[in-house]
Amino acid sequence: MENEDPGRIRARSDAPEQESIRVPEDKSDLTPRFKLIFSTMAALTVLALILNVLLAAFGGDSEQVKAAAEACSTTYQMGFGAIVGLIGGRVA
Repeated sequence: MENEDPGRIRARSDAPEQESIRVPEDKSDLTPRFKLIFSTMAALTVLALILNVLLAAFGGDSEQVKAAAEACSTTYQMGFGAIVGLIGGRVA
């Protein structure tokens, strides 16, 4: 220790170094970013579901309407999966 450069000596302690990891105090602590992502996914899922129902009810039998209805169906199914994943990731 005597031969070390004084500018390079760090303060040493027996306690382990603390990391700067944010630990939420409460599980219900929802960040604005999470709220934005969750509400966006919920809105897109509901919109795709509504469009799918409207296309099925009033769309007709053309191939374009069937393709759009299939796209809406896939979109709301994936949106529902994303919402479940967001909730599951928040609980864990």
